[in-house]
Amino acid sequence: MKVRLHIKGKNLWRLCTLIVLCIVLSCCYLKIASVDQPATAVVGSNVNITVNVVNSCNSSGTAHFVFGMLTPVGWNMAQNAKITYASSKGNGNMVLIPSTVIAPNSNGVNWTTYMMNFFGLAGNLIADVQWTAYESDVPINYNNGDQITGTVNITFNNIGADGSPTLVKLAYVVANDQNGFTYDGFDNDSSPTSEYYNELITPCFQLTGGNGDLVDFCNPQLTTVNPPKSLDNDIVTLTYNNNVTPTALAGASAVYLCATATLNDGSKVTVCKPSATTMLTQTTATSGIYQLTFWPTKFFGLTSGQSIVSMTYFITDVTGTTQVGYGGGTAPFTYTFKCT
Repeated sequence: MKVRLHIKGKNLWRLCTLIVLCIVLSCCYLKIASVDQPATAVVGSNVNITVNVVNSCNSSGTAHFVFGMLTPVGWNMAQNAKITYASSKGNGNMVLIPSTVIAPNSNGVNWTTYMMNFFGLAGNLIADVQWTAYESDVPINYNNGDQITGTVNITFNNIGADGSPTLVKLAYVVANDQNGFTYDGFDNDSSPTSEYYNELITPCFQLTGGNGDLVDFCNPQLTTVNPPKSLDNDIVTLTYNNNVTPTALAGASAVYLCATATLNDGSKVTVCKPSATTMLTQTTATSGIYQLTFWPTKFFGLTSGQSIVSMTYFITDVTGTTQVGYGGGTAPFTYTFKCT
């Protein structure tokens, strides 16, 4: 008996699309089952992290396994971490992916840019984090029906190379070099079981010790300095967010910077007079967010040979008598000038 299948235009197009997707995207679905990492560590110590991965394959083929990790820029992960993998398909090293390699389905960018474009800051609040991308040193062969299990083993030497105590959400991504960050689209959601990639963001990791200022990527801050790492000869923007916690400056139309610079010779210079030079302007009439862009060298009136090591400061009202410090309290905010 002959059976005739009638597929009209729109449905035929959909069927052809699904067939093409099956051919192009067939590979292994990836999932990060768990991450074993300490909750805290000390600046300069060695830290071991294990990422447990599961691959479920719906076809046969060969692909490089791709791994990415989000860390603070100052940690310099590419130089200070060694990564290996162990799996039911073999063991080996994870190697840095050159910046010249274009990631698939990425609109023509490399892997680290693709990760930042796709996953962003992973819940961190300061844009001083970066993705570092690796791939397996050899391609991995897989067969239809394979359930591949494995681990990515990360060893940080001298964690927190910039010397700063830190609170940060570390994030991890797994993928392959054939599909990029895509999923098959055959179900009604993009659950990890149908994705050719997977991301996992961990709770805030705390790095203690060091000799720098605390860098808190996790919690909203009353004040931030952008760029987060700068020298006194850089143009910086100080932002005060009066929405983070109730303060004595609630409802102020303008607020002012009262700052003291510690110089390289140990002397101090204070600028603490409400004026057009020290005024932070509210971004909109009711935003509660105020900003001041300034050049520290000029702001503090430095002469030749002088430089600023650090700065302590308060935010004040127009009278200068109401001051807000760190956490809304009476202790000053602090900022250390450094480029790394």
